[in-house]
Amino acid sequence: MEQNSSPSVGRRIWAIAAIVISILVLLLAATATVGVWYGRGIAIEANDTLMDGVYDLSSAGRKGAQRLNERVDEIQGVVSEIESAVDEIAQDVSNKGLILTLLPPEKEQKIIDTADSIAETLDTIRTAIETALDLYRAVNDIPFINMPKPDEKKVQTLSEDILEIQDSVDQLAADIQEFRDGAASAVSKVSAAAGEVNDRLKQTSLDLSNLDSELAEMQTRASNWKIRFRTITAVTALVLTVIFIWSIYGMVVLIIKHWREFEL
Repeated sequence: MEQNSSPSVGRRIWAIAAIVISILVLLLAATATVGVWYGRGIAIEANDTLMDGVYDLSSAGRKGAQRLNERVDEIQGVVSEIESAVDEIAQDVSNKGLILTLLPPEKEQKIIDTADSIAETLDTIRTAIETALDLYRAVNDIPFINMPKPDEKKVQTLSEDILEIQDSVDQLAADIQEFRDGAASAVSKVSAAAGEVNDRLKQTSLDLSNLDSELAEMQTRASNWKIRFRTITAVTALVLTVIFIWSIYGMVVLIIKHWREFEL
């Protein structure tokens, strides 16, 4: 009798241990199933916040670029007036009245002030753009995420453009002042300086257009990533849910199997 009862007691002890362990695993799997979907909701909310930040900051950058472009157009208009005035004055460089009429001191002061305004506007939007890029990089640094990287050099290129415009405008203003003070030979310098400013402005307009396209692309990527992230997390959560449900099913089977040990 003792030889028959010993295995029976051992099996019962093992059955109890197996049931307890199975119940614990079942509870963990059930909790994990709920946690996966709850965690997905938190992850989506966090991702949406980041992507909305990228979108809004990019939008602010685009509006700033538009204001910059308006200032560039304004300078271009004044420079065109200066070029026309220089062409007319070149016909009679000794006519002081004509020079003061067509090239008053206010004209070069206007382009200097506008050039300074461009620099100030660029400073205000640079922070928004750089913050948007930081948010974009933060998402891209997450493992298994590889979104297309924006060209960060465009902001630096634009900064260099603005500095070159300011230098060219200052030179143009100095040449106009020299010409107005009586250096008739400076008329050609004024014309050349005006042409250089105009070339700088055209390049800046092109760079602003490229920057706007890049920011628009970032907005598109941010919107698309919000959709993709929902899909990726849904698929991941679904796969994990299937695994956890299968684990729950397996634990139920084990619990039933070992419970029957007590019925023997």
